[in-house]
Amino acid sequence: MNVKTISIALSVVVVLLLATLLMQKGSYVSQATEHYEKTTTKSYKAATQIVEYVNGSIETNKNVWNLASETVQSVKTSQDQARLEAKYFPSTKGSMSIANMTRRFEATGAYYIISKFAKVEVDKKTEVKSLAGLVSVNVNALVGNPGEEIEEAESEEGEEAVEEAPAPKKPAKAAKGKKGKKGKKR
Repeated sequence: MNVKTISIALSVVVVLLLATLLMQKGSYVSQATEHYEKTTTKSYKAATQIVEYVNGSIETNKNVWNLASETVQSVKTSQDQARLEAKYFPSTKGSMSIANMTRRFEATGAYYIISKFAKVEVDKKTEVKSLAGLVSVNVNALVGNPGEEIEEAESEEGEEAVEEAPAPKKPAKAAKGKKGKKGKKR
């Protein structure tokens, strides 16, 4: 073969090799760009949802704390508290327990307050029962101790039972048995 043919063949091979490299480079860049866009879009959407959830929780927590604060400052009856609940959470209603003289407002499962009242009042015209005389507002769930509410209720019941029970009488002195040689009872 002649040198001219070999040089032409090598030139063609080099040009084809360069063309292949350039085409592959473009393909790699487009594949990398496509992969980057897919993964970052997924990550961005997930991060956005987390941020929205956290912001919603913060807003709910803030509103429940505001509700608890205003309850302590201005509420005298359960109807007053119901108005405040509607102010901060228009779509959520609290529940009232006449037997326990409490009103529970639960914005979510984790954010709730329990207001304890002193007495039950009955409206003479409508005969609707309501609670009056705010005693305390339990915010244990907001400070991370939701189980304490149950323990407090049980301990209050136990204390009442102790206060109501009469003091036990002292037992009469037991008859002394006869002692043997070593001073033991028979």
